[in-house]
Amino acid sequence: MNTTSCVVVVGYNGSRVHDIQKLRDLCKSLYNARLILLVEQIQPYDDQVADHVCTTSLAEKDVAESLELVVGCLNADRWKLIGVLPFSDRGVLLGAALANHFGLPGITPAQARAGLDKQVFRRLEATAATSPDSYRPVFSARVESLPELRQRVVELGGKAFIKPACEGASRGCRVIHHPSECDEAWLALKPYREGGIVLEELIQNAREYSWDCVAGSTWVTEKTTTEGAYRAEIQQVVPAPLAYDVQERLMDAGRHMASLVSEDNGAWHNEVFQRVDGLTSAVETNMRPGGMHIWDLARRAFIDFNPWERWVRWAVEGKIEHHQPTPRGYCGIRLLRAPAGGILRDAPDIQAVARALNIELVEGQYAKRIGDSVSALVKDNFSFIGHIVLFNEHYGQLSNDLLRLAEAIESRIGITSLAPPARAVG
Repeated sequence: MNTTSCVVVVGYNGSRVHDIQKLRDLCKSLYNARLILLVEQIQPYDDQVADHVCTTSLAEKDVAESLELVVGCLNADRWKLIGVLPFSDRGVLLGAALANHFGLPGITPAQARAGLDKQVFRRLEATAATSPDSYRPVFSARVESLPELRQRVVELGGKAFIKPACEGASRGCRVIHHPSECDEAWLALKPYREGGIVLEELIQNAREYSWDCVAGSTWVTEKTTTEGAYRAEIQQVVPAPLAYDVQERLMDAGRHMASLVSEDNGAWHNEVFQRVDGLTSAVETNMRPGGMHIWDLARRAFIDFNPWERWVRWAVEGKIEHHQPTPRGYCGIRLLRAPAGGILRDAPDIQAVARALNIELVEGQYAKRIGDSVSALVKDNFSFIGHIVLFNEHYGQLSNDLLRLAEAIESRIGITSLAPPARAVG
């Protein structure tokens, strides 16, 4: 019997199922290889975007068992594995184990832990022999109990940032403005406590960016997050509009963060603070493609640049090219919020609203359907109801249009309140 070449994609975050289709098409066109998707639970559409779907645990404690299972399945069906693409934070560990086992491009299982557990990265950062002059580590500590949380927050001056150690997509991330908020924050983090909870100093009035890298090609993305108790990313622009010296500092920070973990990783999404004093600090490192369509924004913003193709070529051939792509303009995405909580009753045609405002739309779609429950309180990246993507050669115009169009759409969204009807008295 002949063997069939395949590439394995390990996990994916949230709504990124359609990115799997892009990877599948590239595997077929570049290497005549099938795409096998490894997930913990099969979701709708998985079998439509992948050639084969396998379920296995991606938990750290199960890596050895999952590796054995996947190797057994590949051998039994005479697959020839030619590349591994770790596509979620949880998938990085098993992805590294698979690449290591088959001698394919990738990182070691030990290096992979820093991509999943934020505390591992902080330890590497604290013990680094050197770092860029403009880079400052962030105070970070794991907290095991509510009394310890209260004590740490007081030590940090009453303000702090708390988040799960092993989650992505802004899940569980929140600001503590005062020690009195510790009880509520600790209760809200109950689902994540098993994976560990991290408390960090609160960096205030900083700008946020990400250093994005695929197979050696790097750029900086501008990030905008929501205000309030929770911090969720609401807007990204590629490339970030930066003065040369600021760009260099952010590039240095992103490269430093990557070098602390591994020189061999194919995809990075390292989140960085630009502090008011001009210094940089790491938010966190992510050893997989950035979310919120950042690679699609880059594909449109830069000339002759396809991050997806570069990633697949890295996974199969180990191909790395160190360069910064050339921009043709700015591409941005903004997520749409529900104006109130309740049931989504009606939503305007995004294309029609854009036309009425004379804004050229690249993409616009809803993540929620009529009849779905929605909330005005954005707790993480899954709380939004849709997104818009625009391109413009001028950053100022792009920024203005993203806000104008988002506000116009949100103001036309109909919500049926779930509040109980008032009872007559007397």
